[in-house]
Amino acid sequence: MADGYANADIARLLGCSEHTVKNVIYEIMARLQVRNRSHAVAHAVRHGLV
Repeated sequence: MADGYANADIARLLGCSEHTVKNVIYEIMARLQVRNRSHAVAHAVRHGLV
């Protein structure tokens, strides 16, 4: 996600479904309490997760 990949690209790289990627990203965003993908990446970078 931090490299700008779309859900379909991430799914292909990980060998899972796009639906799984969408669900995992949704859960990550909820746990981090962020509004969107860019906000999630910024939060992860700020906290040394990426």
